[in-house]
Amino acid sequence: HALLGSKIFCNRDIVETQQHYRSRWRSIRILYLTMFLSSVGFSIVIMSIWPYLQKIDATADASFLGWIIAAYSVGQMVASPLFGMWSNYRPRGEPLAVSITISVAANCLYAYVHLPTSHNKYYMLVARALVGFGAGNVAVVRSYIAGATSLAERTSAMANTSACQAIGFILGPVFQTCFTLIGEKGVTWEIIALQVNMYTAPVLFGALLGVINIILIFAIFSQDGHGSNSQQVARNIRRISGRHPLKLIPQLPTGRSFLYL
Repeated sequence: HALLGSKIFCNRDIVETQQHYRSRWRSIRILYLTMFLSSVGFSIVIMSIWPYLQKIDATADASFLGWIIAAYSVGQMVASPLFGMWSNYRPRGEPLAVSITISVAANCLYAYVHLPTSHNKYYMLVARALVGFGAGNVAVVRSYIAGATSLAERTSAMANTSACQAIGFILGPVFQTCFTLIGEKGVTWEIIALQVNMYTAPVLFGALLGVINIILIFAIFSQDGHGSNSQQVARNIRRISGRHPLKLIPQLPTGRSFLYL
């Protein structure tokens, strides 16, 4: 359909411009990436935690390893409602950017847990808990996608979100395996005391992907892409029509909607 020089899409329960359609789907795809990275952050080090823990702290035992693995889930459990409440009152880009920044910082901390002369295992515990805390943006991601899709789109969009999450869990150990080629000794960057080896390279890779994700959120993510209900649609139409009021006739049994001046 065309109205006053702007293209209007009528798709069952949503009416929008082509620009708004593209904008919200770009935002949704960025959140697919966010969900993928949050899962990768859990599984990318899962195979190397134990040998790395034994290397940096001889006092660590298998019981403490359990706490380190559980720290990710505990951090995510604590953060999810906090980020959810934040997104209810502020633009959702804010909790997303902050949560990913926390994950990036936590991954960098993990890469430096070998530096302290004692209690290294506790630094690793804190690092993994903060990675999980950053992954608490899952609630924000799912709520945004639920609000940014029409009824006809929502099932597939939510399925894609779960698929990205599952793929992240699967590919994390694959990335870890690739980094084993660097070896246990690896390379040391003396200026910043950074060891890049088979244990730290995966988290540094995750930090790099997190930085890219933050850039995409600031550059492309649409803060108002959610809420494609009738009120949001009406606001979008009023922006297009200017001083010409429009009304949306409720959906007919044929699945079509009509607009009239």
